[in-house]
Amino acid sequence: MKKHIFVAYAREDGDFARQLIRRLQADDRVPWQDLRNLKGGVPWVPAIDDALRKAEALVVVMSPHATQSQYVAYEWAFALGAGIPVIPVIAKETGELHPKLQSLQYIDFTTGRGSPWVNLLKALPGRPTMIPISSEIRARFSVVGGKPEKEDGYYLVNVFLYKPPRGADQVTYEFHEETLEKTRYLTRAVDANFELPIQSNGELLLTASIRRPGKKTLRIDSSLYDALQRGHGSKVSPAIKRALRVIRKSRSLS
Repeated sequence: MKKHIFVAYAREDGDFARQLIRRLQADDRVPWQDLRNLKGGVPWVPAIDDALRKAEALVVVMSPHATQSQYVAYEWAFALGAGIPVIPVIAKETGELHPKLQSLQYIDFTTGRGSPWVNLLKALPGRPTMIPISSEIRARFSVVGGKPEKEDGYYLVNVFLYKPPRGADQVTYEFHEETLEKTRYLTRAVDANFELPIQSNGELLLTASIRRPGKKTLRIDSSLYDALQRGHGSKVSPAIKRALRVIRKSRSLS
């Protein structure tokens, strides 16, 4: 059984919490929240304590309401005391956090800069697997005359699978970005390492679901920036470096 991610939040921040839960589910994580997981008639304090002890991490949604909530404080304090990793996310400007939370690396969703969803998923504990996976998602800019090629203001990028597992016959790439009309793309380009052309000028998280007939589907994740870094290596031209900086600091995809 997979361990879960405990989501602590004030009721007033329910919209953000639901968005967070959808993101966790898209990353194949198991979120736990009291309103969804508690059954009627079950004593809530022992049930929450048990869920906290069994969690692989706690994500606490911080806002003015959350800082005033004794229940939210109880949950993150319990997790810290039990040695459970606590990841604060700032959903609304709150002023100063509790000193215990200030000492932790938090993720700020209020600035409009960077890639907080990508940073959050990176901050979660790694998922153990019994299957050794050497495959990884890589990407490269389409380069013309030594410079990354652009179309309508977006970089042309080729995403591909490095060292696809033996027997893989198709890959479904999923882009975790709510502004996109289409987020899933299937490719059967085995001979081209399941290459997929996209247009992008910003950071996002992507997942590759690798089908192997008769075997369990494998899932691997990467941010686009990390995939590009792996694809181009450490020795890159100034033009590639500039394009990588744009990807890292922005959040948009065509």
